[in-house]
Amino acid sequence: MSAADLESTRRLLAGRYEILQELGRGGMGAVYLARDLRLDRPVALKVLPESLTADPGLRERFLRETRTAASFSHPNIVPVHAVEDHDGVLAYAMGFVEGESLAQRVARAGPLGIREIVRLLQDIGYALAYAHGRGVVHRDIKPDNIMLERATGRALLMDFGISRTITAQVDRPGLTRVGEVVGTPEYMSPEQASGDVVDGRSDLYALGLVAFFAAAGRPAVTGETTQKILIKQLTEPVPPVGDARTDLPAPLAAAIDRCAAKEPGERFPTAEALIEAIDQSQLATAEIPLQVRMFAQELGTLSLVLLFLTVISMLVLRNLLKTASTVDAFLPVVLLSAVGFTRLLQSLAAGRRLAMTGFSETDILKGMRAVVDEHQGVRAALSHEPDTRRQRRRTLKLGLGLIAGSIGLTWWSIALRIQVGPQQFRMPWHGIAMVFASFACLGVGLILTIRSPFRMPPGERLFRLVWLGPVGRAFVRLAGRRTPRTARVSPDVTAHLPVRAVAQAPPPNAGSTLERRVAALEAWRDGIGPDRSP
Repeated sequence: MSAADLESTRRLLAGRYEILQELGRGGMGAVYLARDLRLDRPVALKVLPESLTADPGLRERFLRETRTAASFSHPNIVPVHAVEDHDGVLAYAMGFVEGESLAQRVARAGPLGIREIVRLLQDIGYALAYAHGRGVVHRDIKPDNIMLERATGRALLMDFGISRTITAQVDRPGLTRVGEVVGTPEYMSPEQASGDVVDGRSDLYALGLVAFFAAAGRPAVTGETTQKILIKQLTEPVPPVGDARTDLPAPLAAAIDRCAAKEPGERFPTAEALIEAIDQSQLATAEIPLQVRMFAQELGTLSLVLLFLTVISMLVLRNLLKTASTVDAFLPVVLLSAVGFTRLLQSLAAGRRLAMTGFSETDILKGMRAVVDEHQGVRAALSHEPDTRRQRRRTLKLGLGLIAGSIGLTWWSIALRIQVGPQQFRMPWHGIAMVFASFACLGVGLILTIRSPFRMPPGERLFRLVWLGPVGRAFVRLAGRRTPRTARVSPDVTAHLPVRAVAQAPPPNAGSTLERRVAALEAWRDGIGPDRSP
């Protein structure tokens, strides 16, 4: 879209949207960040090119399918708010996702970590199960059509602009022009590339290739031209993802390879089956309840506070014993001990509240271990990011340079000393400034050199040593010792997730695991009462 076309679009949509900036551009049009003037909210506005809007049949089909997508309500599908069709402009407004596409994420930071790949398959699997359950095939699953929310890491599927209803393809082929190839060649299933009738398994094939891209950082199927790519999709098997990413767990690699099987019958029969396989392989970790996260943070702070107070008390006591009476020397120690004991009682109270909520000793300890394992997973993911590794190398060079500079300044300041007596020296003001600067550079350099995003910090090591061992078990047991039994409820982890978000995820024909989860959530909601229902 040229600058003149953009200004024309701004003018035509001025009463409805304020276009702020361009977010992206592709063969299906340009996407802009805009503000919905009626509802005063940001939206992503996709404006289709004139080459598509000039065809009346294509225009009508797009409007029909976009209205179908607008009826969707799912936490892993970007919602369509409105369609604009007037004065030669064809556009639709979507929810604005604060984040980036999967393609942008991989281009910026390299392949995803294992946990992120599992989360991607789960989230998009739920979205596809929802759409397929309503008879809609997306037909253009690709990295550019998957958004990753920055705040939560949630994956959202967008752009059902070329979707086709399954029933329409089977019963009314005239409406969908069977034989027409529409989609992105690198992620197109063989049946779609040949113009055959497609169903939900075609989307699963594309999802398998998207997962390959997320794991390897490159497409699984490439070629010099569109024709060559389509021929590969029709004739050549997709290489095993384990060859491109050797650290993938075997069940995860097998799930991706099964999605990318050439024959539809060899793939997962439904998106629910894919999710079921991930669940049964224990690839997906349960969400850690917020209460357990907060308690783990409380214990981490407590251990650092007690360590700090112990060291300070020893130093204070050692110095005061030399210069003051015994009573005076112990007063600061008593003060610091009282502070530490009060802090300990507060942590015990937090543990007691957690036990009253219904969490058992095993649940709490398992959740705390999951928290530190999650941190370890984040560090492992960072180790695969080229930008992070480059930044670490630059930081390491800077830290070593500061340490070397500190040594140089110290040597120079010593050279400036003037001896005025036995073991007595005088130093000019600029020499004193050098001493202060050398110590400052030494402190900063040591932190930059020792502290690494790939290495476990001392605080976490202390947490693992203290709270995940016998001390932690004894502390948790003591905290829940006098908890009233009548106050306890079932501490199912899924019960602490938003009911609406989870309950919407599976479609009506979900697999057994999904059905059990929804039933458990509904039972929990009914037990709490209508005032707690979302």
